[in-house]
Parts: sequence; structure tokens; C-alpha cells
Amino acid sequence: MHRTRHRVRPKALAVELAERLLGRGERLIQTGEEMPLVVAGYPRGSAKLAAALSESLRFTLPSLPQSVRDSYRSVLAELPSVIVADLRKHNTCSCLGHHHQSATLASTRQLSSDTGQSVGEIDLAVEAIRAWEPLPLATLAVPAADRKTRTRLADLRFHVGLLSVFLHELEHVAFPDRAESEIRARSDDFYSRALRAQLSSEFGAEFGLSFSLAS
Repeated sequence: MHRTRHRVRPKALAVELAERLLGRGERLIQTGEEMPLVVAGYPRGSAKLAAALSESLRFTLPSLPQSVRDSYRSVLAELPSVIVADLRKHNTCSCLGHHHQSATLASTRQLSSDTGQSVGEIDLAVEAIRAWEPLPLATLAVPAADRKTRTRLADLRFHVGLLSVFLHELEHVAFPDRAESEIRARSDDFYSRALRAQLSSEFGAEFGLSFSLAS
């Protein structure tokens, strides 16, 4: 579970309830043999949440060095073949994501019944992750004088952050008894190395800072 100090707006609960009443859409995300099939559910009218996760999985993850991707190889090997990701803009509890030990969504239960296999379930607060800024001083490594560069930098940070929280919650699914401290250490390291690789590839920038995602 990821927590932040970011306070969700007071109307967040009302928004969440309204989204449930409006119904949900779904998007299938296929990213190769190593990653499970991802069924991304999202509130009607918010398909961009699923599009963001799809871009992170289909483009950002493969662009990372193999040494960075390998940090989750053992985790991916232990996952069920299908993961349902319940995407929201924010969580009322201010967490960036959770893994669900038991199915809470009808789509998860249906998939499990239809396939006769275990189906993992997580949730991600996509817009909260967009606003989340671990390693804030990393941006100083990039001379972001123009709007285009600032926009691209924010986009890189967002997709690396979304990947980090997604993989963090997948580790909880794969190893439900593993200590949070161990899982957090892996996602801390992944975020730092992935962001460093993206900044180096895109801007030729380097930084060297330590941090913890549990801010």
C-alpha cells in the first residue's frame, strides 16, 4: 500500500460514489509474455486513466534498461495470469494504490469463474500518482526552461511513478505475506533507477539522490 501526505478534496467520496452509479468501462492491456494480462477498469468518461496505464506498460516499461526491468522478474513469475486493475482518480484514504486479498469487483469474480483460475486485483489512484513527486530535486538535473521540456519531464515522472506503484501492488499480490518494508525497498529502488534511466535517455541528465516512497 502506498500512502502520501496529499489530502484528497472533501468531495472525493461523493465523486467516487457518483462514478459507481455511472458505471465503469474496461480496457484490456497486453504487454508480452512476462507480464500478466491486465484488465483495466475505469469510471465512465475517464478512459484516459486506462490509456495512461497502457502507455506505462506498453511503452515506458520496455524502454527501460533490462537491468532495471529484471528487478521484478521474480515477482512477475509468481503472479496469476490475469490482473484486474481498478483505476480511480483518487482514493478517499489518500493511498496511491492497494492490493485486494479477496475480489471486490464483479469482473474479477467473473473472470475467475470463467477461467477456473486465480485472478489478482489491485486499485490505483491515477491522478493522485500524477501529482505525487518523490525525488523532487531530480528535476533540477534538467534545464526545463521551456514549456515543452517541462511538459515532457512531468510526463516521464508520471509514467515512471505509475509503473512503480503498479509493480509495488503486484508484489503484494504475488507475495501477500511479504513485509511491506521489503516490498517498498524494491519499488523505491525501481523508481530511482527508472527515473534516472529516463532522464539520461531523454535529456542526457544525471542525478544521485536517495529517498523513500513512503513519504
